[in-house]
Amino acid sequence: MGKGKRRGVSFGTIFMLLLTAAVIAATALFIFAIAGEGLYEKTGDLLRTFSEQGLFDMSPQETAAPRTAQERNLPQEQATPIPAFTAVATPTPVPQAATFTLAAAGTVYAPKAIRQSVQEGTDQFDFEPVFAGLGDTLSGADLAIATLETTTAGSEKGYGNYNTPTQLLDALRSCGVDMLSVATERALDKGVEGLRITQSELSARSLACAGAQTDAGDAGLIGIGGVKVAVLAYTYGVSDEGREKTRAADLAAVNLLDMERVTQDITRARVNGANVVIVLPHWGTKNKQATPDVLREQARQMAQAGADVILGTHPNVVLDTERLSVTRADGLTYEAVVCYSLGSLLTDARAKENTAGMVAHLSVTYDPVSRRTSLGPLACTPVYIAQQRTDGGNAYRIVDTDNAQAVAALSEGERQAAAEAAELVRSITGQAAREEEGQG
Repeated sequence: MGKGKRRGVSFGTIFMLLLTAAVIAATALFIFAIAGEGLYEKTGDLLRTFSEQGLFDMSPQETAAPRTAQERNLPQEQATPIPAFTAVATPTPVPQAATFTLAAAGTVYAPKAIRQSVQEGTDQFDFEPVFAGLGDTLSGADLAIATLETTTAGSEKGYGNYNTPTQLLDALRSCGVDMLSVATERALDKGVEGLRITQSELSARSLACAGAQTDAGDAGLIGIGGVKVAVLAYTYGVSDEGREKTRAADLAAVNLLDMERVTQDITRARVNGANVVIVLPHWGTKNKQATPDVLREQARQMAQAGADVILGTHPNVVLDTERLSVTRADGLTYEAVVCYSLGSLLTDARAKENTAGMVAHLSVTYDPVSRRTSLGPLACTPVYIAQQRTDGGNAYRIVDTDNAQAVAALSEGERQAAAEAAELVRSITGQAAREEEGQG
């Protein structure tokens, strides 16, 4: 420090000097205890070492030690800058739209004539040849649905028109069916126990079931390629035989087509996370070939409530199709595809309109960003239920009429009938023949 006016010693400085002296004294005592002789020499050496290392600075201090390179008069290049931290954002993946394909066939009814045609022994039946002519009509879809207009409650309940051997389920599974609706007027013909046995047989074959209550309530959502799908099924009522064999309290075991209940179920499915809602109504009048206005109104109500696809059965004849545009509760416009009746997939009836059924094919896309569903073009594949004469009686065969190989295996008369069935279905649905490239 240069010459100038001598400054007084502050109280703080005096306090620090006293504290330092106390530390030195304590250190000296420690050294004396461990060193013995040469205490003073060692103490001096220790203090000189402390001083050289800058551990003690006895000069008065008025300001804090410099903290920066400039304050310490160091060259600027000796100051090491601290790099700034830059956060790198990880891109959030954009959810992609998912598409699945749907195939839906009509009612499966296997009365005595059909059952006897496939019987190979006591309680031994082989239904698989009956469905072989369908090829990949059903198996090619991500979700294939049909309606089971019979129970499979076992021989103990007595086989009949509306109780069929369980081998029927095996054949349906083999030809590609994934789910069966049991919501028909025949669901309770063997009582509620018969329905429960049927549900159990479906479950044992990994066939999903729609249209009946379970112990856990309504069936949950099914996942198809990342899309959550709800399939709801209802019947207009139950048969007199079913009512006679079922207590009033158990009639609710099968879902009844009450429009207030249906619209509530559709809304609940949406709330529970359904991206797509498919409704299978068993409605209308048997063998009536005109679509009643009441069915059109009910379909519109379902679509407005949130149904995307509506696939009807029960008339046992093919009815027309429609693409609805409706406004839902959110004020937005949506499309829904309706098939008022898919006709029969299997029956012993021989009227031309009964032997002509169809399989509806539809691609369904769900976009998780817009949270909207889009429906591709509806394709209707005509199917024909052939009755072939054999040495043992009749053989029933269902064929995709666009499958040249399956049709060629029929008798000449049945080939002509298959062509007429295809023409009938196309005239009703207003669709041209499907391209046959790769068929047969």
